Amino acid sequence: MPLAHLDCFSGVSGDMWVGALLDLGLPLDELAAAIATLPLNGVRLHAERVRRGGLMGTHFRVEEPPGAPQPHRHLSDVLAILQGGALPASVVERASAVFRRIGEVEAAAHGVSIEAVHFHEVGAVDTIVDIVAVLLGCHLLGISSITCSTVTTGFGTVACAHGTMPVPAPATAALLHGVPTRPGSVAGECTTPTGAALLRELVDAFEPDRCWVTDRCGYGAGTRDDEARPNLLRIALGRAVAQASESVLDELSLQVDTATGEELAFLIDGVLARGAVDCFATPVQMKKGRPGWSITSLVDPAHRETIAAFLLEESTSLGLRYRRVERVVLERWQEVRDTPLGAVQFKVARLPSGRVVQRPEDGEVRRLVGETGRSRREIVAVLLGVGG
Repeated sequence: MPLAHLDCFSGVSGDMWVGALLDLGLPLDELAAAIATLPLNGVRLHAERVRRGGLMGTHFRVEEPPGAPQPHRHLSDVLAILQGGALPASVVERASAVFRRIGEVEAAAHGVSIEAVHFHEVGAVDTIVDIVAVLLGCHLLGISSITCSTVTTGFGTVACAHGTMPVPAPATAALLHGVPTRPGSVAGECTTPTGAALLRELVDAFEPDRCWVTDRCGYGAGTRDDEARPNLLRIALGRAVAQASESVLDELSLQVDTATGEELAFLIDGVLARGAVDCFATPVQMKKGRPGWSITSLVDPAHRETIAAFLLEESTSLGLRYRRVERVVLERWQEVRDTPLGAVQFKVARLPSGRVVQRPEDGEVRRLVGETGRSRREIVAVLLGVGG
């Protein structure tokens, strides 16, 4: 299932989000057929290609019958509308959650109960359609996860039902708590309460650090055409690829020139038993021309003191060095595969390109050599012919 990433360089609103989904290939007729089941007095949906700041995008618009009433709805009224249609249950549930989010911040801002809140702009037919269309569109496109960039809010003031308000408006500001934002370069409202509520309900991560491949992009156009920047919301659809993880370790090193093979094995086994990620010995030429060994341990910083104490206690070295190092680790796991030689455990890793490589576990190869009497080389060739 595709992943989606929102680039809110010009903010986000409900109609921009729907426009971007339509630009990605969401069928308008399917959207209209579902919206028509809601008790909303025969609204019509329109989508057209427009230019915003030199770039093309899709502008979504809701048309109501002439003279249609515009009541100030309460939360219960909006929820009844959502439940009165033939929408997927998941769409109704999440759309209801979006309106509850808006109701909660409006109630807190005005010091009233959530049911006492009059939904002014947010309770209008076009806003109800926008929210339902976003959720239904994500459902129809099969979007499994959504991430988002830093959100541009705009600055200055905006006129609304409660008078002139600072940007972002109080409801928008409350909905964006915990979301990375910036004012941007254009005065006015760039992110609406509807857009902010949809972000909070649908986005799984803001400013994610992940590796992925985009397949296509859609651009949803806002109503204004600003000269300073294209008034567009960009949504990219793509798929995740394997990403090597990074970690920070401490590298401990010391040199010894009197250790026997047995003593080296004891030191390495002891370091690994105390939680080291790796430990190895390298032959070195030391002072006065004497041959010796450099013992290197890679350890989690939390284990450094314990392992350092063990090395100093059990080796003949009078000191050791440590430094902080970084490493990159491929995604890896173990799988048991059926082979001509029976069930065998393989070590599997995913490369940054997404390609999977695999090798049979050494212990399994040793076991099969003993059981079959065949050479190690022959065993590995048979297993790799099966495992890839």
